[in-house]
Amino acid sequence: MTLRVGSLFSGIGGLELGLERAGMAIAWQVEIEPYALRVLEKHWPAAHRWEDVRTFPPQDGRDWSCDVIAGGFPCQDVSLAGKRAGLAGERSGLWAQFARVIRELGPRWVLAENVPGLLSADAPGDPGGGAF
Repeated sequence: MTLRVGSLFSGIGGLELGLERAGMAIAWQVEIEPYALRVLEKHWPAAHRWEDVRTFPPQDGRDWSCDVIAGGFPCQDVSLAGKRAGLAGERSGLWAQFARVIRELGPRWVLAENVPGLLSADAPGDPGGGAF
């Protein structure tokens, strides 16, 4: 059985390339940047695409189910090189959308990629002293 992969924050498809080479099938991708979307369309023409994680998955009749959800949500707010706004930051706060999609689609597996600073990111309202 070939695992179906859905990708959030796809960029130009680095995670997809690795997962495809491991024998998985790329079912869909979510990416907002126009240039990256063109790259994805070229390399995975059969995959469904959506531009905004905040409105995904749409109720448009397409099959958005998958076995694996993979993605690397924005790191700017948790990176050691950033302002350290944590998961409450504007960009890294998109983690909440990642989590929502996981809950809605219920994949068997999740592959989330981010920077090491995520593990020590203090976010306003995070009494645990870290993201996880």
